[in-house]
Amino acid sequence: MKTVSLKNDSDESCCEPMSMNNYGYGLRIYLNSDACEKLGITKPIKAGTRVEIKASAIVTQSSETIDNDDSPTDVSLSLQITDMGLAAGGVVRDAAKLLYGSGD
Repeated sequence: MKTVSLKNDSDESCCEPMSMNNYGYGLRIYLNSDACEKLGITKPIKAGTRVEIKASAIVTQSSETIDNDDSPTDVSLSLQITDMGLAAGGVVRDAAKLLYGSGD
């Protein structure tokens, strides 16, 4: 399975004016203590640590918007993650720059 960056283009970040998040809504996962326990996480993982996740999900909602012009069809999906595994890797040297850009 190939991975691709889901980081927004600079003009797309306008949709969340009060947020410095360069990634779209719904791309952040919060794991409560029960979920961490199920995944075998017994101690906090340092912020900035890159983790690999493998997940299975079910499509809960799907939509398609067809414009009358020549632009491509817009498709969106809602996914409910049902199963997931997590493995911690090394610490990203400049996680803030990776997540939020250089600030230029």
